[in-house]
Amino acid sequence: MRSLVGIVVLLLVQGACGQTGSGIIGFGISLYEDLCCQACHDSLSSLFLTCTAFSNETGANTMPSMGGMAGMPEMGTSMGTTSPECYASNTPWLQTMAYCIQQKCNAHGYPADKQTECFKRQAVNGASTPSLRDSLPIVAPVIELAANAMWLNVTSLVNKDIYFSNYGTAGEFARSEYLHTKYSVALYILVIGTIAIGGLLAQLAVTFPSIQKKLQERSFWPKLRQHVFLPSLIGSRRLEPLPGQTGYMPRRTLSVFIVVYVILNVIFSAVGYGSFQPNVNFKSKGFELCEYIGNRTGTLSLVNASIAILFAGRNNLLIAWTGWSQTTFITLHRWAARVATLQALVHSIVYTLAYWQPGYSGAAAYAAKAMEPFYWWGIIATMCFCLATGFSVLPIRISFYETFLALHVILAVLALVACWYHLVPHFGYAFGYQTWLYICFAYWGFERVSRVARVAFYNRLGGSKAVVEAIPNSKVMQLTVYPDVSWEFGPGQHTFLYIPGMGKFWENHPFSIAGWKGGKRTATSVFDEDARPGSKDANKEYPAVTVVRSTAAEYEERASIIFLIQAHGGATERLRRRLVWSPSPSVELPVYTEGPYAGHRARLQPLCEAETVLCIVGGIGITGVLGLIQQYANMARTDGESVARSRGVLCKTRRFILAWSSRDSSVIDHVRWRFLDDAPGFECAFWCTEGIGSETAPKDDRGYEGYATTTGIHLGRMNIGVVIKSCLDKNSRTTVMVCGPGRMADEATKHVVNCVRDGFPVDLIEESFAW
Repeated sequence: MRSLVGIVVLLLVQGACGQTGSGIIGFGISLYEDLCCQACHDSLSSLFLTCTAFSNETGANTMPSMGGMAGMPEMGTSMGTTSPECYASNTPWLQTMAYCIQQKCNAHGYPADKQTECFKRQAVNGASTPSLRDSLPIVAPVIELAANAMWLNVTSLVNKDIYFSNYGTAGEFARSEYLHTKYSVALYILVIGTIAIGGLLAQLAVTFPSIQKKLQERSFWPKLRQHVFLPSLIGSRRLEPLPGQTGYMPRRTLSVFIVVYVILNVIFSAVGYGSFQPNVNFKSKGFELCEYIGNRTGTLSLVNASIAILFAGRNNLLIAWTGWSQTTFITLHRWAARVATLQALVHSIVYTLAYWQPGYSGAAAYAAKAMEPFYWWGIIATMCFCLATGFSVLPIRISFYETFLALHVILAVLALVACWYHLVPHFGYAFGYQTWLYICFAYWGFERVSRVARVAFYNRLGGSKAVVEAIPNSKVMQLTVYPDVSWEFGPGQHTFLYIPGMGKFWENHPFSIAGWKGGKRTATSVFDEDARPGSKDANKEYPAVTVVRSTAAEYEERASIIFLIQAHGGATERLRRRLVWSPSPSVELPVYTEGPYAGHRARLQPLCEAETVLCIVGGIGITGVLGLIQQYANMARTDGESVARSRGVLCKTRRFILAWSSRDSSVIDHVRWRFLDDAPGFECAFWCTEGIGSETAPKDDRGYEGYATTTGIHLGRMNIGVVIKSCLDKNSRTTVMVCGPGRMADEATKHVVNCVRDGFPVDLIEESFAW
């Protein structure tokens, strides 16, 4: 599957490169490289020649009289058209251009061979004859064209003031455009390069664990972890929303990265501007600067939009490379999108203010410009950027997630389409602006193609069969999927499920894999069928447990994946209602899966070095650690030096502890019966806040050891700090894995930081989802 994804990436990149043709300015496109030659052409191209054709209102071709070099056509409505054949055969034009190019370009040190090419391109529209050498006048001209000249009927010297204005105007514009590209490429290299370097360090830690071990033994490393890598930016709140649901406070290292990223964008948007006057393109310095600022912020906005699209994808290859969670990349996605939106706003604002600069008529000039299609497409693009960002605030994401997601995709696609029609019909492909759009299309297309490819690879037509069952007295359901195509299951994995029977075939949601079983019954399965009631273990008492069994006997021998799903709203609530209305205790339905995500070695590396693993779990977060329990149980059944142990992420673990707090005692009982009772070798303790409330429940100050030998469920709220400290040992490495609500994760992080300060060798892994 990874090979297939790699091929898709290469095809998309190749397609993007093929479409861009010349690249971007400074990287494939040279803007005004022949500046001296361009200035000669621009200084002379507006002049009429003796072979220029004119047409009046009736369409009749006429030749007006010429009153010298400054003569003008005698018909106010006549427009002159000079054909390529006219230019290639008109002696005054050829000799004046040739002499100007030779004199001016020699003065600027422009090579003779490039002068020849420039003459061919600018003077004779690419014709092979006449050449620069053939067109040079025998006698150097001595008459300089007047500044207000309209005709070129004798070989002349170009007007030096007009040449100076054209040369300076084009030169300053080219310098500005080159800076736009340099800053854009620099931003890309710094952002993606920094992340890639972080991924390289993570891969080195996986490949050469001895390096990581030596680093951990250094005295400065705990200080870095205590003050830089683990804590939030301010205080201890990070995964718990800020007051008023204004957002989340990223971890300190991520916050520093974001701050540097924003500062770089501010700097790149604000520096390096110049002005040239008198300017032949702009009537005032103010309009000229607005043009440069608008182009810079517009280009950077597209660059940041492409970065935002890359970070939004769940098939983003950087996730596997770095071991960072998708939540981290979604955070970066939001900030990249916000910066892109602000730059799009600045782009629109400065181009609006430009028409109120001296020399322009304000509202009238702006209204006339806004009538052009490319301009109002730009307005639409900016509006879509703003709406997509505005509708992404946390309260909307939490309360109307599915609506937000659909609207977000629609606005993003519309914004990219509007950018295309804003750029390409107006600028064509000469400046390479569309290249940044191709990159956006490539990232977006790769993500969509990857999802379709995954669904096609891991499913057959009609989808995989699944059975959903209710866990009594709770809003949690157990979904067992019998995949048509099996894959290599492992801890820490999740997948995205499509349930067409719920009405919206395009909707998909992530669910952690709580357990799995191979194609045949083996002793390594945690949820062994022998543990069902009626077996030798059926005399165990679980007061809140009701037996839930698949009614389809043909599934018993097939590979299966188990999910625990808590109904919130939308698709999960529709699934729960369908189960409630069903006359049967279980419902069979088809599902499609995208196969495994996450579970990368770089992400789980702290587990590989841990002798003790402590899982702090809250509520439905139990699904994030059951895979680890299954792997640990499988290893406990085998020889300690077996191949299975050497390859697992828990290869050095000698003690595995589960501390789980939940509001639903029925869910705890169900998980104990279905997943835990047949899992040897691990320790567990349970807290329940049912009927009390997780916020008002009293904390139990006993540590884990107070429950280690009991099998009951204890009322009250887990004291996370006491539990963590009671499981630590300064002589062995411990990894704390927290999977639960944001407040629980933040509290666990705070206590881990304190333990690092106190000298305990402890690592932290957070398995969390932030809206």
